[in-house]
Parts: sequence; structure tokens; C-alpha cells
Amino acid sequence: MPQTRVGRLRLGKLLEVASRKGVQHGEREQQCADGFDRCNRWNRGHDRLPTRRRVQPYPRADRSDSRKLAYVNRLLASVEGGAEHTGLPMKILRYLRDAAVFAPCYVALDWASYVYPLGPFNITPWNPQPALAIVWMLLGGLRYLPAVLITIFVADVLIRHAPGGYEVSAMTALTLACGYAAIARLLRALLSPVRAVRSTRQLTVFSAVTIGGTAVVSAAFIAVLWMASFLAEASPVDAWLQFWVGDSVGTLVTAPLLLAAADAETRRDLFRLVQRAETLIQAATLAGTVWLVFVALGGDPAQHFYLLFPPLIWIALRGGTSGALIAVTIVQLGVIVAIHRDASTAFPVLELQAFVAALALTALYLGVTVDERQRAAASLRQTLRLAAAGEMAGAVAHEVNQPLTALANYGRSAQLMLARSNVAPHELSGVIEKMLSEGKRAGEVVRRLRDFFRTGTTQLESVPVDQVLASAQRIATQLGGSKHISIATGSEDELPPLFVDRLQIELILRNLISNAIEAMGEHPDEPAQIRVMARRHDVEHVRLTVADNGPGVPAGVRDRLFEPLASGKASGMGLGLAVSRAIAEAHGGSLEAYASEHGEFHLVLPCSQKT
Repeated sequence: MPQTRVGRLRLGKLLEVASRKGVQHGEREQQCADGFDRCNRWNRGHDRLPTRRRVQPYPRADRSDSRKLAYVNRLLASVEGGAEHTGLPMKILRYLRDAAVFAPCYVALDWASYVYPLGPFNITPWNPQPALAIVWMLLGGLRYLPAVLITIFVADVLIRHAPGGYEVSAMTALTLACGYAAIARLLRALLSPVRAVRSTRQLTVFSAVTIGGTAVVSAAFIAVLWMASFLAEASPVDAWLQFWVGDSVGTLVTAPLLLAAADAETRRDLFRLVQRAETLIQAATLAGTVWLVFVALGGDPAQHFYLLFPPLIWIALRGGTSGALIAVTIVQLGVIVAIHRDASTAFPVLELQAFVAALALTALYLGVTVDERQRAAASLRQTLRLAAAGEMAGAVAHEVNQPLTALANYGRSAQLMLARSNVAPHELSGVIEKMLSEGKRAGEVVRRLRDFFRTGTTQLESVPVDQVLASAQRIATQLGGSKHISIATGSEDELPPLFVDRLQIELILRNLISNAIEAMGEHPDEPAQIRVMARRHDVEHVRLTVADNGPGVPAGVRDRLFEPLASGKASGMGLGLAVSRAIAEAHGGSLEAYASEHGEFHLVLPCSQKT
């Protein structure tokens, strides 16, 4: 049931009566309680009403009579059964309010575009006002069709003075209003549930429906004029072409701006964008270029229109769809000002508007593509972060397992000490200190993992190469399990320590060794061998080589091996090596697959300057 002011006023009266007038005994008290239950049920069905405007039934009803109780029941029945009727005036008021905003805007756009009219019916080559009507019915529904019809008729009388009489103006207004409503209904169905232009598909649908729909509407409009004998001085084809180009260009350029203004997300992006100094510089550059094309260079502006593309592309690339909308607005305003600045100048308005349409579509497609690329990149970053969580789970489990095992052992030792009657306090204190140390170590591992997931930060420390090689041997033993895998490690003499995040480097080694074990599992007849060698790469880097005697990486796969979602395994996600390379590059190093007969990867990491 509608939540209207009339209904709320009745509820307020009901509150007053029900709270002050009740019954004292028996059946009347039960009737009043039933009335309060009905109040509660009404409130539950209208939970969007503010609390102060709901029915507030009181548990006590001790002063009333039959007449007051009957009035309460009648009032409840009126509220429950007649809310639809009470909501009608408020709907009409909202409708009139919206129409009062729409009509002046439509007439103003019609006046601004009334230039170079063709024929006795004053067909203009640029019509942005259909965009307002289409967007209004697209967002609000076809219930606004009567208001659109009346507004089109009034605008024709005020701007063009109804050259064919009120009857012809009414017919053309009906034709245009129904045509715009059909376009809005089709867009509403095809763009649902998001009635905005945020993707290339939505932009393509919007452009196709707009161009095709305005062509049909223009043909119907010209047919009405032709049947009324108002195209004697102009060719019907020329009139249709001018009207179609005017409507389609005006809608293509203006409707995305109106949809952006109505969409909260796009509106926020626009506000953020206009606050940037770079955007102000871009807008000033584009405005200067518009002045150059229409004023400074002189002659036919269409010959210099290509100068607008570089600054427009610059804005679209940097600002996405929001930047493209700003650029299109500046260009369109420049065209309007230039046309009205010197009405005596014979501007090729039809040609200019065709250029504006091409410019607008180019900017919008470029901006939408930039936004889609940014959304895809953000989604990929999130996927990589989740993949990093999975890849690091094994390393973290191992790191946390050691201190937890030590904690259990120390706890058992403490129990044994307490079981002895002559335990020394310093002995028990030493065990407790070791337990605290192991607990701190486990907490440090978890904290570093949490920081990495939240911010992507790394905790760099000096790690000796021997410790990294020992970790590689331990990881291979853990991953190998019952498989007979031979692992060999070695390094050059006097290598400096690495300056890395040890936990993340162990993640890379775990990934490379796991891939090596799986690759060698394809040839079970051959003994599995893994070699992890460390040697100097240059003055500031050390190279770790992880090699196996497996089949190696094919040349065709090697080129895309580190791309996200590119996996050579049937059960793989294709994210392990991508995450590993990202971690290596975050350290200032690299990870590459070496062209070899067997599997071989080179991991280059920075070394500490303190030796």
C-alpha cells in the first residue's frame, strides 16, 4: 500500500484516538487489543515509514466507549483498505513536479538548437531535446508519455509558432512522443538492469537503437508533414535526412551526458575528475582548440575539425568515460556558441553535427574501453592476490608448523619438570622463555602474511644464501613425500646475502619445485633430480637456478608461460608463475624460463650491500 501523507495524517489521528480512548472490560478490551494488532500488522507492511509517523499502539486501553472504539475500527479499515485512493494525489503531485522540471529544460534545448531551419515547418539540423525525452522515459518509465506529448506540442507552438496549425502540430507531437517512447522502451529492455553506458556492448546497443530508432521516427514525422502538404518547397528525402541527422546526432551526443548525470557512480567519477589539475589543463587545451577551429582560423570549421581529436583522445585516455563526457560537452558547447555567435555566417551545421557525432562516438568508445581495461586490471589484481594467498598457504603452514611443534615440545617438557619435586625455577623459566619466543615467531609469520595481503608490502631482510638453499632442500623433501627425488644444492664461494622477504622467496621456490616434481612425474621411469644452484649474476644481484631432468618447457608455451591464467596443466589455474614473477619483480629482480632441453628457471634477486 502506498505510503502517502494523507495516510500518515489518518494514522496520526488514529494514534491520538487509540492512545487516549480505550475500553475497560471484557469484549471491548479484546476488541481494542485486536485493533492494536491491526496497527502492528499495518506497520510491518510499511516498514519504510519513519518511526514518528507510524501507528504506535499502546498496550493499555482503559478509557473509551463503544462510539470511540467504532471510530477507531472504521479509521483502521479506511487506512487499510483505502490507501490506494489516498496515494493518488501524492502521485499526481510528484508527476507534476517532474513535468515542471522537464518541460522548461526541453523548451530551452529546443530554443538553443533552433538554427538554420529547413522548409515551412522549420526542420533544424541539430535536435538535442529528444535525448532529454528519451532519457526521462528510459529512467522513469512510459507513464511520462503524456507529459512529453504536451511539452513537444507547447515547444512547437512557442518556438516555431505552429506553422501548420494546432491540428498538424498535435499530430507531429503525437508522432514524436510515441516514437521517443518506443526508443526509450527498447533501451530500457536492452540495457536492463543497469540503465547506463558503462561497457562497449551497452554503448553499441545505445548507438544502434538511437540511430535506427530516430531514422524511423524521422520518417514518420516527415510522412505526417507530407500528407499535410507542408513539404512543397523541400524534398521529402532532404527533409528526412536533415531531421534524422539532427535527432540522431543530438541524442548520441546529449543522452550519454544525461545518463551520466542520473547515475550516482558516474556522477561521483565526474566530480572526482574535475577536481584534478590535469583535467583542468586538458579542458583548457580543448576549449582553446575549439576557439582555434571556429574563430581564429576562420573559413569553414569542418576543414579544421581534425584538430579536436588529439586533445579529446588525451582526455579520454586519462579520464575514461568521464573524461570523454567532459570532452564531448566542451565540443558541443563550442559548436552551440559558434553557431549563435554569428547567425549571419553560413556554417555547414549538418556537416558539423556529423563530425560532432563521429567525435563523440570515438571519445565514448575510447573512454569506455579504458574503463573496461581498468576494471579488468583491478579484477586481475584481486585474482592474483587470491592466488598469492593460495600459493603462500603451503609456505605459511610449514613456517607456522615449526614453532607450533616446538611449543608443544616445550609444553611437554614443562609438564615433566613440574612432575618432578625438585625442579629448579630457572630451568622452568628457561623453558617458558623458549615457548614465548616460538609463539612470537609464529605471530610474526602471520603478521607478515596479513600485511602482504592487505597492502602488498614486503619485509626485506638480509638472508644468507645458504639458508635459502636449505629452505629449498626442505621444501623439496616436503613436497616429494614418498617419491624418490634427488635434490642437490650448491653455490659459488663468498656470495653476499640476499636482501629479500624470506617468506615470499620461499613461496617462489615452492612453486618452481612443485612444478618440477609434476613435470618429472610424466616420466616415472627416469630418476627424478632437482638442482638448485646459486651464483653471482652481477654486482648487485644473485641468480638462483632451479633445474630438473624433466621434459622442459616447449618454445611455444615459454612465451606465454608467465601470463595470468595461462597453464599447461589440466588442473592448474595458471597463476602460480604469474604470482612468482610479480614477487620477483617487486623485489627488483626477475624470473625467466631458460631455453633448455630440460626444465630450468632463473630467479634473479638483489643482494645486500652489507657483506
